This record gives sequence, C-alpha cells and structure tokens, in this order.
Amino acid sequence: MKKASHIYSLGNSLGNASAVQGYASFPERLHHELTSRQLPLFFDYLQPQQSHLLNLTLTDLFPKSDLLSPRTTLPTIARPSHLPPAHHLVYFPPQVTLSQLLADGTDTLHTPGAPFNRRLWAGGGIKFAVTNKLRLDGGRAVCIERIRDVMIKGQTGEEKIIVRIERQIGTVQEEETEHEIRKRVWSDGENMEAHTSILENRDLVFMRDKTADQLVQDKASFSQTRRMIKSPTNPVFRYQMQPTRALLFRFSALTFNAHSIHLDNGYTSNIEGYRNLLVHGPLTLTLLVTALRHHLHGGSLDIIDIKYKNLAPLFVEEQLVICGKPKPTKDSVWDLWIEGKDGGVAVRGTAHLGSASDN
Repeated sequence: MKKASHIYSLGNSLGNASAVQGYASFPERLHHELTSRQLPLFFDYLQPQQSHLLNLTLTDLFPKSDLLSPRTTLPTIARPSHLPPAHHLVYFPPQVTLSQLLADGTDTLHTPGAPFNRRLWAGGGIKFAVTNKLRLDGGRAVCIERIRDVMIKGQTGEEKIIVRIERQIGTVQEEETEHEIRKRVWSDGENMEAHTSILENRDLVFMRDKTADQLVQDKASFSQTRRMIKSPTNPVFRYQMQPTRALLFRFSALTFNAHSIHLDNGYTSNIEGYRNLLVHGPLTLTLLVTALRHHLHGGSLDIIDIKYKNLAPLFVEEQLVICGKPKPTKDSVWDLWIEGKDGGVAVRGTAHLGSASDN
C-alpha cells in the first residue's frame, strides 16, 4: 500500500488558542504548541572579542585584505566599529544548561519532541538595518526569538517538520524589564528599524531517527556519485577552500553549539548516516556574506538583505568553492552559491546591496 504524501503549511490558520483541545490533527496541535512557546531573551554585551575571533578564524580562507584583519590585538571600544554583517551569529548564544541539551548536543528550545530527534539547518534570511546599525561598543543588546510557523512535509512515517524562527536584535538599556524589552524591540510594523537592527529568519528541519536499515544503505552509498544541482556559469568571483576540523570546532565554540554532526565523526556516521562531519549551516551563510563583502570591499555598497538555502551537505576536509555574480539586469542584486567537491550547488543565496552608511 502506497504511503500518503502530504504537506501542511500551517501559517496563522489556527483560531483561538484556548480551543487547542478541539484540534483533531497532529499538525494543528504541533503548530499551536510550538508557536505558543515563549522563548527566553538572549542578552549579550557587544564587545569586539567574538567578532575579532571570527575574523581570525576566517582570515586564512580568503585572499589577504584589510577586511579580515590578521592582527592579533583585540580592537578597542574607544573607537567602536560596526558589527559586520553575519557576525551577530557569534553573539547571543542559546541560554541553556547541559540538562537542556539533547543526546546529539542540540538544545530543546525549538524541538517538536520525539520521535523527531534529528535537526538540520535548511536556510533562512537576514535584513540588516541601514541607519540603526549595531556597534561593538560594549553596549547591552538583546535577541528576541519567536517560532513563526511550522510545516510538515513528506510521506507518513518519513515526515520532515520545518520550524520557522524569527529573530529581532536591538540595543537595550540596563534598567529595562523583560516586558518592556519585548514590547519595544519586537515589532511587526513599518517602524521596525527604529528599534531592530537585525531581522533574521531561520528554517530548522526536524526528522525521525534513522533505522538500522537506512544507516546500512547510507553507508553503502558514501562513495557513490549523487545527483547534483548544476552550478550557474560565469561567476565574477570564486574563492576555493577546504574546511578543516579546526574551523568547524572554532565555529562551534564561537556559537556555543554542541551539535555532534560538526564535532563527532562516529556519531555523524553511525547515527546520522553521513560520511563525515558536516559544515554548519550558519557557517555557510557566514562564508557567503564574507565572500561577497570581500569582493565589494572599498566600494560604496554593502549587504542589506540576504536569503539563502542549504540544498546539499558540505563536509569537512572536502573542497568547496564560494561563487557570486550580479543579476544581469540589476547590479545591486547578487546571486551567490557554494559548490561542493563534485561541482554541484550545495548552498544558494540572493543578496541585495545598499549604501554602506556610517550611521
């Protein structure tokens, strides 16, 4: 008997939250539980240390440039610089204890629960404020998260749960209460940029544990050529690199991320069914942003918006190439992509450029 195939896009289709007990279907109950979940505020002080350490981690991956300063001296907050695009990823770490980590090292904040225990980073998007940029001046800032939507895709028994998270980041005062912060910083309106410096969306995919038979099949296919997505032609820049275990460890440490698929080869192979450690989804985003900014460095434009999607896994110690080119009809819009070792597209993105304002 053929399994039923389905996709649920749940959006804001649910009615009164108090009526949750009347919801008959699993998707409706799951949507209500996740979108009603109040996530903790993530505070941080915007010292230059984390951004500086990220620069030190990335500097050898790209041609020499003062964009990624190789200096080993920590920058001073007496002359604060702006937080570079994508560097917010190494601030606002998840505020969780060890008991709030699952067996694979991920946290429980966004999980739909068993049996959907495996997590992957599918993609997302970021908007950077043009006139309200964060500065590395040691000031207090906050990241507010909310689960915006939940979708379920796939055949019965092979479902994938996509959890869409929205994050708004802005500065706060020491004396502000949590209620005041949530009310002021979190916004859905046109004046969002007045209090929000970064608006980010993330899509996390949760899947069932693999069966023993599935793992046997995965291991048997490690050396086989897989179907790939053909790369665009004529990129205006190409940066080739090979991610190392040290790179993955450093990025895990900078992001307070204990996910075993980036750190434990035995777990990655025997439980997840991959041939080697996976490059982080947010690291591929960081590489896309850094590559484009490296190419644009010295000009009058910078990234104000980027959307990206992880299409195929990238592995440690396997060559990847970061590429980009402007849209044929619009120089302010760029197509970005990362090619895996087989030359196929593993990550695809689109970036919009705007004035590199000093405000």
